[in-house]
Amino acid sequence: MFNRARLAFSSAILLIVVLLSSGTVTAQTLHRFGQSIQPIFEGFEKNIDGSYTMWFGYLNRNYNEYPDIPLGDSNSFQVADGVANAGPVDPSLLLDNAGSIDRGQPTYFYPRRQQFVFGVQVPADFVGKELVWTVNHHGETHTAVGTLERENIWSVDEGVWGANRGRGTNGRTEIEYANQPPIIRMVGVEGQLSTTPGNSLALRVFARDDGLPGAYEGNRRSEMEPLPNALPVVGGGIGRNSPKSQSIVNYIAADETGLAVSWIKYRGPGQVNFDTAVASLDPAGQEITAAASFSQSGTYVLRAYADDGIYTTYSDVTVVVR
Repeated sequence: MFNRARLAFSSAILLIVVLLSSGTVTAQTLHRFGQSIQPIFEGFEKNIDGSYTMWFGYLNRNYNEYPDIPLGDSNSFQVADGVANAGPVDPSLLLDNAGSIDRGQPTYFYPRRQQFVFGVQVPADFVGKELVWTVNHHGETHTAVGTLERENIWSVDEGVWGANRGRGTNGRTEIEYANQPPIIRMVGVEGQLSTTPGNSLALRVFARDDGLPGAYEGNRRSEMEPLPNALPVVGGGIGRNSPKSQSIVNYIAADETGLAVSWIKYRGPGQVNFDTAVASLDPAGQEITAAASFSQSGTYVLRAYADDGIYTTYSDVTVVVR
């Protein structure tokens, strides 16, 4: 009787240990493939003309999967009534691409958390409405709901950008926030570019900044975990923890001069290889050239981000590969 009771007790303890152990392992599992994508509303900024820019990013829960999700039911925007939280409303409430599911969102998704990836401009009277981004991947549908309500929560400024991107506020007060976003533009581009698979295409951009906040103090490189596959990162990170400990590619170049340009594939069917995906620039203004090659034909959108360590500004170019 005693032996059977002791055996049952020991088995129960063993079962608990196994369950706890398996739970720990599951919690620490890094999913490389097969996971969903969560679109994220980052907040909004008020523009000089009274309109607003809503900022969106995303979390690709995979570490090694780069989903390509074309525009359509699996990657779309709609305007909804903020009161009922459902149902379409007048699409003319948007200032650009009125009535379209395309609001400039990516169709190619880099791994992990990508912050402040793109902005959508809405008018001042958009208050009370919602801008909803829906993404479906691996059978899971997730949404991000953009709103102009609760300004104390969703309004973003330099302090919010800096805190989210791991730069912090450096102890400054609101009055001392003088940093302006960098400026970037394509050079020598009129309309779309064209090339053929395998050929190298020269891409030129000009970028400048106000010099703030400047090169990052301290040896940030030694604090960052190694970059897997040297992934380009859009205003965020691919690390496993908070943005402050994530690997932020743009910071590697911005550490040197305070301004960096990163090239990424934003849309397109095949692989794109950049000979120089990230480069540091002179904040006073500099033109740089990167070469891109494409694995297959199709229409691509390439995006160049100028990054001063706090703000990112982007410029796009469409490339038709025949």
